[in-house]
Amino acid sequence: MSIKILGGLAKGQALLVPKGDLIRPTSVMLRRKIFDARQDMSGYHFYDLCAGTGAMGLEALSRGAESATLIEPNSKVYSLTKKNIESIQKSSREVGDIELVKSNAVKWLESFLHRYELMSEEDKQSVVLFLDPPYLLHDVYKSCLDLLSKIDFTGELWIESDEQKGIKKKTLEQMFPDMKSYSQGTSFILIVR
Repeated sequence: MSIKILGGLAKGQALLVPKGDLIRPTSVMLRRKIFDARQDMSGYHFYDLCAGTGAMGLEALSRGAESATLIEPNSKVYSLTKKNIESIQKSSREVGDIELVKSNAVKWLESFLHRYELMSEEDKQSVVLFLDPPYLLHDVYKSCLDLLSKIDFTGELWIESDEQKGIKKKTLEQMFPDMKSYSQGTSFILIVR
């Protein structure tokens, strides 16, 4: 099975997806909705905390993001994501910098937030953090959101969840009253600035 990059420099490039239920890629329709609303990612640094195939970060790069950092803890998935990155780099040499990190979301975010606090205000605002753990891992959502609540985060936070299995939209809306929402079926992505 494969999914494709939807737009930009690497449009149409196929990405490998592991067999089974090791990951849950963002649906094509939901990915299309959010990136149709955000055609140009120029000037942004995209951090996918639960990368899986890398589709979200690679889509952001294809649409002009300066860089993408993909965080993936699972060894099998990490190897597949590395192949997807190599494929994108071969087909479109103009995409920004890509870094793949073997770590879990919470551990990586703890380390990143120390560096974030030292960034210039302009650099802080260019950060996009994408949080989309497997929906049932409520503790990952909670731990990451707790970490972010302890600093003055001025970038964008994209949170993907699902009304049936994940953190409910209403719960997130109470935490972040000023946000945009994109939905497909019971899944949604909230963008918080």
